[in-house]
Amino acid sequence: MTTDLTTEILKQIRDGIEELRQDFNRRLDQTNERLDQTNKRLDQNNSRLGRVERGLDDLGKFMRRIALDQAKHERFHAHHVDRLEEDVTDLKGRVQQLEQRAAS
Repeated sequence: MTTDLTTEILKQIRDGIEELRQDFNRRLDQTNERLDQTNKRLDQNNSRLGRVERGLDDLGKFMRRIALDQAKHERFHAHHVDRLEEDVTDLKGRVQQLEQRAAS
């Protein structure tokens, strides 16, 4: 009778261990699935970040080109404004000379 009881207890222990093993494997599989999904999302995010980085790099180059063109335009404009100011000053001087000649 004790042998039967011992055998029954051992069977229950074995069955319990088997259930635990199956539960553990099921949870491990679920965890692996979640990790796979997370890895997929990370790959997608990395791809998106790569596109964003390329876009920002292109935008930076474009903005630099605009800044250089703007600086070139401002130098060009400033040079011509200076020339116009010199011409106006020269014309004022000529007008004064003409007025002085006309007055004398």
